[in-house]
Amino acid sequence: MKHKFFFILFFLFHCQFGFSQQADSRLRQWSDKHSIEKAWLHFDRDNYLAGETAWFKAYLFADYQPDTISTSLYVELLHPNLSLISRKILPILDGRTMGQFELPDTLSTGKYFIRAYTPSMLNAAPGQDGAFIFQRSIFVFGKKTEPAKPANANSLRLEFFPESGNFVSGVLNTIAFKASNEAGLPIVVNGNIQNDKGETVTSFSTYHDGMGMIDLKAENGRKYFAVLENKFAGQRFSLPEVTNTGIVFRIIPGGRSKIFEIEQKSGNPVFNASYMIGQMQHRVVFRKNFDSLNVLENISGTFDVSKLASGILQVTVFNKDNMPLAERLCFVDNGEYRMKAEINKDTVSFAARGKNVWRFSFADSVDGSFSVAVTDPEYDMSNGSKDGIVSSLLLTSDLKGYVHNPAYYFTQQSDSVETAMDLVMMCNGWRRFKWEELAKGNSTTTYQDPGYIQVAGSIFKSGTKKLFVSKPFLIFITGQDSTKQMRMGVTDAFGNFKLDSMLFFGTTSMLFKDIRGKKSEPLEIKLAGDTLTRRFQLSKIDKSIFVASVMADAVQNNKLAVDLEAINKAEGITLSGITLKSKKKTVLEQLEEKYTSALFSGMSERTIDLVNTDEKITQNNIFDYLMGRVPGLNISNDGPDYSIYYRQTALLSSMGVMPMTLYLDEVPTDASFIAAIPADQVALVKVFSNFAGADGNAPGGVLAIYTKKGADIYNSVSRGDMIRYQGYSVIKEFYAPDYSVKSTTVLQDDNRITLLWKPDINVKGVNRVVPVRFYNNDRSKSFKVVVAGMTINGKLLYIEKIISPQAF
Repeated sequence: MKHKFFFILFFLFHCQFGFSQQADSRLRQWSDKHSIEKAWLHFDRDNYLAGETAWFKAYLFADYQPDTISTSLYVELLHPNLSLISRKILPILDGRTMGQFELPDTLSTGKYFIRAYTPSMLNAAPGQDGAFIFQRSIFVFGKKTEPAKPANANSLRLEFFPESGNFVSGVLNTIAFKASNEAGLPIVVNGNIQNDKGETVTSFSTYHDGMGMIDLKAENGRKYFAVLENKFAGQRFSLPEVTNTGIVFRIIPGGRSKIFEIEQKSGNPVFNASYMIGQMQHRVVFRKNFDSLNVLENISGTFDVSKLASGILQVTVFNKDNMPLAERLCFVDNGEYRMKAEINKDTVSFAARGKNVWRFSFADSVDGSFSVAVTDPEYDMSNGSKDGIVSSLLLTSDLKGYVHNPAYYFTQQSDSVETAMDLVMMCNGWRRFKWEELAKGNSTTTYQDPGYIQVAGSIFKSGTKKLFVSKPFLIFITGQDSTKQMRMGVTDAFGNFKLDSMLFFGTTSMLFKDIRGKKSEPLEIKLAGDTLTRRFQLSKIDKSIFVASVMADAVQNNKLAVDLEAINKAEGITLSGITLKSKKKTVLEQLEEKYTSALFSGMSERTIDLVNTDEKITQNNIFDYLMGRVPGLNISNDGPDYSIYYRQTALLSSMGVMPMTLYLDEVPTDASFIAAIPADQVALVKVFSNFAGADGNAPGGVLAIYTKKGADIYNSVSRGDMIRYQGYSVIKEFYAPDYSVKSTTVLQDDNRITLLWKPDINVKGVNRVVPVRFYNNDRSKSFKVVVAGMTINGKLLYIEKIISPQAF
């Protein structure tokens, strides 16, 4: 901070032409192109065992509402050395998404990092690196490592922050300070301020979480020091250097009306205030002009914030040449973001595997999405430095540096909390943009959201270099979970295609087919690139903002060690004292079990396995493949039109011989559609002479065709008309046992730490009540419940409670 004034002097004399435009006009131009996006991730816990799954839900926020700007969220798990361990890419729907990290069981004990971002969050703001992304840490208990060196209890870092950025002589300055130990945690200090003559001019002491403030009128040319007492007696720290030029700018918190004071010296127009503006989230919310002709040494007044949205307000004073002289952050808390809800506990059971029935009730009309985690607090090692959805989206996401226990500042609306919050505003710098860089117009839009998955490329006629120009095509899309969908498209005059707004998960196959009937030709696809799994240039995580967020004591270490050993030994459900004997199934029986339902399983006249075969399958479709292979099966075609009859069950009627009923993946389907599917994409064919599941028992017989899924697709021979595309990360479902269902197996010990994780609670209506049910494990004697969420109009909910037997 002591160098800030000298930077301003340098800037004034070297960048005067950059400020010809009014500051508020420059900001409006910037904000029209770049809305602020924020993300907050609700994890089921803060600490995990190696080998467990870390579950999370992401809430995205822009312009005080659920984010509608981005469609994809990137979430990364980083090693303590900041190398990438795992990366999840998730679709954003209505400003939210969810996912999980499967923590490798090989991880060592330590602090790991999470970061989450959308591509548009990475667009650089003027003078910044663009890294306005969500960051947090989690603690993993795993393989033993060398214990961390304990922090020195007598270490101390004491920083000073003049309120307006300058320590100006001859006027009263308010200077905030922040005291922390070697680990970055706040500590209590007190002492005296002395000048370089050894004279004590005032005293000081911390007010909240290592922060406090002093009022001091400095003499020009003097130096000032903080001399500590008690535990840190004898330690001395320098205050910022005193300057004879500049202005002092103060803001006094006062609820919904803020008081401002400006002290300036006449005779130097460069350092005379001409106007000030306030901005929130890149939007100008007020402007006040001052008389630049009749300069007053003292300017004071108020500005109303009662109608503003809650959050950080940046107020900057400019001279007549539109150059910034001083700035101050203050927090506006009008409470409009608060969502009220209650936890009603109908049934609470701390017994082993006891059933719990709770209700979450909303007093007002609500339309939003919420997530709930219930865990065992005995395994919670956090030190109280909580950053919930409210404190993150409204406070810490806009500030530099570490803020200790930011959730505290939203626990109540009182004078003491407001004063403590104001200290945070003075001790933590603004990080969204710099006015001087904004004046230069150095803003870039490097990344744009593609709108979910975009698949683009060129289509050629197979075996040639000729482009498939201005022609229709059909794509058969088979997902990793075997879900299927189709998309139509038409190439342009250059043979290019582009498919927008696609949504699929995992490794997905796409089969391209020419659908021009008799004129159809085999195709070959060349992709233009991957818009989803691309890599980004990211700034390194600043480890200094992550202090010792979790700390395990000896008892907790022992508990975690026992649980980790149990995870390493366990392999699913253990059957005690039971020997299972079963007949080994044939390869064909295993294939039928994989593909067919009960209705289609069992006896058929003919079953053909196209997966477990050494035959090279090159036919255009399954009908061409079956010709001459099945006795009594008569297949004929006129171009793309196929007729299929089963002679063994020919039925003469007034309508003649009855054709076979065709099923594709057990869904009735026309022959023309099936004919578009290459034969090597079929896994199984079953021929039935009649079929009880079809209309009239299918007197013409049934031909059931099953397309390949899962690993069977990717074991197929490579083809030019099929591509494989990595879609969004697969989202798994949290498993919680239901002990009301009787089981014949003997279950292993239930030592779950996370008892319930429900990330997808969607509520809409008036006076809504959401029931929540879960079963205890074998050992928990209390529950920690965290509820978080966001409504469609931007209201935020965060509840954290410990439920124990003492509460009843």
